[in-house]
Amino acid sequence: MVRSIVKYEFIANERQRKQTFRKRKANLLKKLSELKTLCDVDACAVIYNNGAEPEFWPSAQEACHVVERFDNIPTMTQTENTMNKEGMLLKNISKLEKELEIQKEKNGLLEDLLKNDASNLRNVDDLSGVLNLLDEKLSYVNLEISKRSSPLKDKI
Repeated sequence: MVRSIVKYEFIANERQRKQTFRKRKANLLKKLSELKTLCDVDACAVIYNNGAEPEFWPSAQEACHVVERFDNIPTMTQTENTMNKEGMLLKNISKLEKELEIQKEKNGLLEDLLKNDASNLRNVDDLSGVLNLLDEKLSYVNLEISKRSSPLKDKI
């Protein structure tokens, strides 16, 4: 069964909203339980629901213990992995620039091959390397075609 895309907006129907809240809360707590068990980490959740008393998972006492442990960690350690928008963008740009350099090198190899009519290929390894490179390019082109044609199919 194919899942439909969910629009993330306020659910006006109160009964449906409460039902969605219950289901999603149960799934969240299940994932937290799995994370705690499988990875042997401390985890907790505090859920506020429309002015009602907050719900704690697994218990209020354990949640307070986890939060106290976190508060006792020095601020530098707490925030060392946090990133603002500018930092995130710079990191992404750096990653993309590295990928671009790799693609330029591959494209240069392919251009050299096409200009030199393949006379510089001496053995099967050279040919298989070129074949792999062409397969990568072809799969990338097919992926881009499918990405760009799928919005058109939705409109038809």
